Amino acid sequence: MSTNVLAKEFERLAQRNAQLLHTDEGDGKSIAQSHELATEFDNNLTRLEEIKNLLEKADRFDTVQAWAATPERKAAAFAADTPAPREQKSRTPGRQILDSAEFKSWLAAVAPHGQISDGARVQSPKINIKDVLVTGASGSGGAFFRTDYDDGYVPYVRAQLTVRDLVLNATTDADVVEYTRAVAHTNVAAETAEATTSADPAISGASPGPYTVAAASGVKPEGEFTWVKVTTTVNPIAEGATITRRALMNGGQLQSIIDDELRYDLAARLNSQMIAGNGTDPNIRGIRNTTGILTQAFSNNIIETLRKGKTKVTNPATGSGKIPTAAVLNPTDMETLDLFRVGGSTTTDGPFLLNPYGDRPQRIWGMTLVEEPGMTAAKAVVGFFRDATLWDRQVATVEIFDQHKDFAARNLLYMLAEWWGAFGVRQPKSFCDCSTA
Repeated sequence: MSTNVLAKEFERLAQRNAQLLHTDEGDGKSIAQSHELATEFDNNLTRLEEIKNLLEKADRFDTVQAWAATPERKAAAFAADTPAPREQKSRTPGRQILDSAEFKSWLAAVAPHGQISDGARVQSPKINIKDVLVTGASGSGGAFFRTDYDDGYVPYVRAQLTVRDLVLNATTDADVVEYTRAVAHTNVAAETAEATTSADPAISGASPGPYTVAAASGVKPEGEFTWVKVTTTVNPIAEGATITRRALMNGGQLQSIIDDELRYDLAARLNSQMIAGNGTDPNIRGIRNTTGILTQAFSNNIIETLRKGKTKVTNPATGSGKIPTAAVLNPTDMETLDLFRVGGSTTTDGPFLLNPYGDRPQRIWGMTLVEEPGMTAAKAVVGFFRDATLWDRQVATVEIFDQHKDFAARNLLYMLAEWWGAFGVRQPKSFCDCSTA
């Protein structure tokens, strides 16, 4: 860039700074505009210093010095008389900065006699003004601050394995479900010798009896089975939530959040009903309240008790003869089991019996451990859970209505989550209700 161009730029910047100093351009402007003018003034001073250095190198700064010495140009390079004083509160923050004694003192040190001195401090000093730019005030600095809002949410913790995952899942399209329940069975299976004759069984004895019937050759033994028909009604589990239409429109993912939470609430209630529902309509009759299930009293500790419960189910003389697939415990009993140490203590030092670093679900005595918040305290259910069936008539769905009461007129919406179905235990002796304390 030529020295003539540099000299003209120097003159233009000096005149602009003089205008910023001795005019009322800052009055009546917003904080943002006043701040821009103050920033422009600082940037101009920096550029003036750069041009000065370039002109000195080009041996032309003497021309600029002569220009600056003329009376009509001196006002463009240093602070002149202060304008008539005004009430401090009537001036903008930008004007307060330019008129402050600290700023004028600094400017005189940077550009004495109309030129920027060597080694001058380019950065302006800290200047106190009466009107402070504050973050919280909407009419001050707060107007420039934005809130960074994270619209994500943390859902409630979901168990990885639930009671529903253990039982047999089926469907129905009826309002009432009838199913057969095994009540008793006598196992008489035995080895049978080959038949030696085709003759009918021999009957001996005189009339009117009694008669003796000799067993026929090669006859197989016959087992005995007893079933009963059980009827259960399909009922709903439901939960609703009221929300304004505006909130749903402005909330973005709010509808999905409520939908997810309502579905979870239904699932949690269904799990607790399958375990301990009392069967009084419209309640589900849960496993623990089903007639004919086995029971096991507390025996020394929770681990031993669970094993004895498993034995009762597995033993054909007492249970169904099926090997239990899972044990359902509430969180407190699960903690007791997790903290159980080798040697039988839950407090003294020693390795934990169950591996705390192992993958879930954990297993004990070959049974999957299920931690269920809806499980009755101090109780555990051990069983072959495929001998219980859950019938879905309507899977959990969420619908939105505005016809409730005067909701349409008030722009209110009702979100309803609902599940319809039934539950039943087909073989009570496949389950054992264990006391854990």
